[in-house]
Amino acid sequence: MNEIIEMKDILKDWQKQFPILSRYSSTSLYMKADLVLLGLKLEKVFSTVYRPTLICLPLWEKSKKTIPIFWCELLDNNELQFDIKYQLHNYLFPAAIECAKKQFGFVFKEEILLSDLFFSLDKYLSRCLLEHDPLILYRLFEFKLAIALYFDDVKLMDNIKIEIEKESKLWEPERFKSLFEKSIEEWKDDLYRKFENRNTFIEQLNLNVLDKKISKLKSAHLLL
Repeated sequence: MNEIIEMKDILKDWQKQFPILSRYSSTSLYMKADLVLLGLKLEKVFSTVYRPTLICLPLWEKSKKTIPIFWCELLDNNELQFDIKYQLHNYLFPAAIECAKKQFGFVFKEEILLSDLFFSLDKYLSRCLLEHDPLILYRLFEFKLAIALYFDDVKLMDNIKIEIEKESKLWEPERFKSLFEKSIEEWKDDLYRKFENRNTFIEQLNLNVLDKKISKLKSAHLLL
């Protein structure tokens, strides 16, 4: 007879493997890393199946219901989505952890090299054929500008804007407008305006970190 396993027990197993993460919700574990939350969400695929996913959420936005900056689903050794049935959790967990430590292990520690993070993201996006998709990249560009503003690095900010200008030339204008209800140029203007005032940015960031659930999380740091 198969043992009945509940999500709370599954979550505990994942937390033991990545102790820097803390329970954030009934299906997620997070840590705060300067200007973002980083963690694992055990996405329910079906009522008895979950999929581990690396999630990054911004801490500089006013709304709590925010779109993730990025998410990377755990892949198995065949580079397929690693879906796990609750009843097979104990059997599949060792293999899932091995894959998770290879794919996400460099993230779940006290110091995270941003070069490693973006290298892994580029690798993941190219593997999923999402390299030049504005629907994915627009949040990543926000993240990069936020990093430059957070570290008060003018040169980095200029380099990221050059990258945005170069990448946005590869996008199809009509598709972009249908997705975002604005032109690429309008989007860029709004984006640059959003990250021009560091004092406002830091003020909102500090306010969000005081949130009861977020303040209890363990801390890590992003390194340029």
